[in-house]
Amino acid sequence: MEGQSSISFLVFRVGRFVYAVPTIDVREIIHLPEFRQVDEAPDYIAGLVSIRGTVVPLMDLDIRFAHPSAHHHQYMTTDKVVIFNCDGSPTGIIVNEIVDIYEIPADSIVPAPAYGRDAVSASVFIETVAKIDEDIIMILNQKKLFDPVYKPTEDSLIGGGADQSFCQVANVDKSIFHKRALELASLASREGQEDDLMPLAIVEAGGELFGIELDVIREFININEYRQVPCCPAHIVGNINLRGEILTLVDITGVLSLARGNIKSAVVVAIDNFTVGICIDSLSDILYLPVSGFKELPAALGQASEDFFEFTTLYDERAVVVINLQSILYKGNLIVNEVL
Repeated sequence: MEGQSSISFLVFRVGRFVYAVPTIDVREIIHLPEFRQVDEAPDYIAGLVSIRGTVVPLMDLDIRFAHPSAHHHQYMTTDKVVIFNCDGSPTGIIVNEIVDIYEIPADSIVPAPAYGRDAVSASVFIETVAKIDEDIIMILNQKKLFDPVYKPTEDSLIGGGADQSFCQVANVDKSIFHKRALELASLASREGQEDDLMPLAIVEAGGELFGIELDVIREFININEYRQVPCCPAHIVGNINLRGEILTLVDITGVLSLARGNIKSAVVVAIDNFTVGICIDSLSDILYLPVSGFKELPAALGQASEDFFEFTTLYDERAVVVINLQSILYKGNLIVNEVL
């Protein structure tokens, strides 16, 4: 991280705790499938799952940190798995919610407090924290997290170690987990399969779901207030002060022939050396999806739509259109060249 002005982090929630990891270390994100518990595995390994022919262990952070809540936890169909490459082998962490992607200034990342302990007994898995607006985010050291040599500090072992009797799901959910496991296992295994995965943010805008490629996304933000700019086209919503940077908010729903929703959130994108906030209704998910599963656009969409849309895919059995933001901004004449 040294020498970098900012670092991109994936932020997720496990129970009441919010953690972050560098996005560069994330291989993919999937919905939690059915998994198999195994003997002789560390207690914090919830089980194993087959993903495109590769056996991937799934870690439960509640058990890894020895949280008392691990005794009462149930897995939900809304849970996700963040998969890392750990020494060349994929390992997954079960999380409750993908919160956001943030570009965090390097000078906002500081060592975690020692809480009065000496260096030997200080935190093992959380070495640094970051301040994002009013939030404090714990940054995980995933290398130590996946290394069985490292253990949580003794004062965090409240109520003793967790058993795995909690690894249950409601009967109504079991078929969903099972279906996901079959789909993951049935995908063909091949070399270079990571190249087939595209990271996408699934967002809602104008009541519809769209996919945006993560390589143009800087972060997601909530909009509490903004300042309207006089004498601007209707698609220029206004300006906000984003940590000292004046950011212009742009509404793309008109170009897509959709009704404008409430201005509550935005995705901050960097395209061709300029940064702009694209207004959205909400962030639904962040996923790594196989390109082989993408479908061509229906012919009925027409040429104009083809300029803005790239292909379609499925998210929770709903159709999602992946949009080309660069084309929308330029060909949709949404770029304002005058100084605002």
